[in-house]
Amino acid sequence: MIPKILLLYLFFLCKLSISKRISPDLSSLRTGKLEDCQRCKILTDSFKHWLSGTSRGKHEGGDAAWEEAKLKSYSRSEMRLVEIQEGLCSELKKYQDHCYTLAEEVEQVLEKWWFYEDPETVDLYTWLCIDNLQYCCPPNHFSESCIPCPLDKNNKLCGGHGKCDGDGTRKGNGTCICHTGYTGNYCEECSKNFYLSNSICMPCHKACDGCSGEGVNSCNKCKNGWIMQSKSCIDIDECSSSSLCKENQYCVNREGSYKCKNCDPSCKSCKGDGSANCTLCDDMYTLWSGKCVGKEQKYEIVFNVAKRLTLYIGLLIISVFIFRNNKYFAAFTIVIIAIYIFTLENSSTVNLLELILNMN
Repeated sequence: MIPKILLLYLFFLCKLSISKRISPDLSSLRTGKLEDCQRCKILTDSFKHWLSGTSRGKHEGGDAAWEEAKLKSYSRSEMRLVEIQEGLCSELKKYQDHCYTLAEEVEQVLEKWWFYEDPETVDLYTWLCIDNLQYCCPPNHFSESCIPCPLDKNNKLCGGHGKCDGDGTRKGNGTCICHTGYTGNYCEECSKNFYLSNSICMPCHKACDGCSGEGVNSCNKCKNGWIMQSKSCIDIDECSSSSLCKENQYCVNREGSYKCKNCDPSCKSCKGDGSANCTLCDDMYTLWSGKCVGKEQKYEIVFNVAKRLTLYIGLLIISVFIFRNNKYFAAFTIVIIAIYIFTLENSSTVNLLELILNMN
């Protein structure tokens, strides 16, 4: 007798725990309202989830033989129902409080289904949401009376390209809510900027303002940012106009539009991204090969260029004198000088770039 008392005590504690867990957070309920049918569908889906999750459970502890003799099998036991109710709604990441609230409201109704209906033949959603609570309607039905949604001349619901307003609920007026690309009373027509291809409405090219087929050659008109040339919509290069962007910005052309981007901070105006595309500098800087450099750096660059130029002229004069005396030796000398100049120029270019980058 003791195990039975203990079992009843545990059952009472579980029911008390469930009652606490399904107390709703009213502040969250105000922020996201759901229709009754949606709430009921969420609840029944959660119930089925935990029904599946407890499908292999069994009684634990106590006198197993006494449990099997005196209690129902675990699959339809009160203990399993309590386990389901404990987990009910807890797995949800969205609308959890709505689920908890409805679970508390219909707790006794759920127990009635559990103990008196066969879950193998009586679907919980249909039994609870449609037949008992009357929150929902069968698929393809709407309104308080759950009347069938209207069909087109081919007996299709919204031409197979939409659903009726209120479908599956006790609300709505039954008019067709068409999928993207379709319009009309029964979604039998293509929307603007869509064209019919093999009984399917396909999107026009992004350059078109209405079209008769695929591609830019089928446009009825061109959208803003495009222009019709030779019966085809061509992108307009807005950046060809220099007055679109501010002085410290440069223009980037895009299909059908453009965008102004800020120049590098070292530039007063520019023609592109980075510090090497400046077209104008502040008064204290000088434009040098697309970069804004200070006076001291400018003099250093000019001095290095002059020094190398003097060296190269000197080497050239030496080569001329050698050429007069020995052509073969002069040719060899010129090759050596060429290699030397090439190496020196590469090194100087790297040093020059480092100098200018360090300034910025």
